[in-house]
Amino acid sequence: MESVRQDRSRLGIVLLCSAIVLLCCADAPGRSLTGGHGDYTRTQQDIAGVIEQAMHKNGVTGLSLSLVDDQQVVWAQGFGYADEANNIPATPETVYRVGSISELFTATAAMQLAEQGKIDIDRPLQTYLPEFSVKRRFTDPKPITLRHLMSHHAGLPTNVLKGMWSTTPAPFTTIVDVLQNEYTSYPPNVVWSFSNLGVTLVGHVIEKISGEAFATHLQYSGYLLQKKAK
Repeated sequence: MESVRQDRSRLGIVLLCSAIVLLCCADAPGRSLTGGHGDYTRTQQDIAGVIEQAMHKNGVTGLSLSLVDDQQVVWAQGFGYADEANNIPATPETVYRVGSISELFTATAAMQLAEQGKIDIDRPLQTYLPEFSVKRRFTDPKPITLRHLMSHHAGLPTNVLKGMWSTTPAPFTTIVDVLQNEYTSYPPNVVWSFSNLGVTLVGHVIEKISGEAFATHLQYSGYLLQKKAK
């Protein structure tokens, strides 16, 4: 159930952005979404209506949003549930999964391992993940490295959609098996192209080299940063 809520929360964020764009694009010329300067009543009504319809259509469990004008929060609201099973509604204070911010944490943990001499970010990825392989459309012999992965220059696709939105997602480390049947989009170190797959592979290396579960090691990584900051 937790993984389902996480996937739906992620979809909720995308939904929110889409709803705002939809309102802006579909609005009739000259029509204001506010009832006057500083009055966001109409904005709240329009966005809330679109979100509630889209949540119902897409099966989103819950999401929270805030509307900020300059430095002031003028509207904050939760929609749906933070915990549907226990009938706990979503609020402006509901905590959601960290999402793409985890990319920063992943790269930081990898660089900590590099500082400790446990990995070299310029060695071929197969040094740490011997089972890694991907089909190539190009004859460039350059290997993919951790540096390429963290800087999004590995030439990998952005995502593999097989099972990405599943209600029972497989462990993230299984991406190595999936990639064996996929192709690179570019040669390494040629084109910047954002890739969630690359970040996932870095996380797999962190698990393998540290000997700990990714989440466990990230907690330890954060502890080291706090200790260093003091």
